[in-house]
Amino acid sequence: MPNRTMIYKADEGNSTIITYQDEYHRKVMNFISNNNFTIVKNDLTKKFQRDLRSNINVCQLIIQKDERWKYINLIPNPPTIRGLIKTHKEDSPIRPIVKWKKLSSLQTS
Repeated sequence: MPNRTMIYKADEGNSTIITYQDEYHRKVMNFISNNNFTIVKNDLTKKFQRDLRSNINVCQLIIQKDERWKYINLIPNPPTIRGLIKTHKEDSPIRPIVKWKKLSSLQTS
């Protein structure tokens, strides 16, 4: 199986990085394991969304019925993580970038 490469922006400066996907994946997994993150097998987004809706419905005096939609993400997605390589540090660790909001074709900016 051939090695696949990635091309992306470095953490600092106006640099471009070319690296193997396996090496990049290893750096991200090392960051996750070295910082006590928990990897879950199942996507918990639906459960959290269900709990959130339930709690909002309980708060009838605080949140008016016609404003409840403002507090619920209509298209929930789990956050994603990517890493920018720190070329200025020894062993070139990553700086994590977590994207909490996934824009869909239905949402506008």
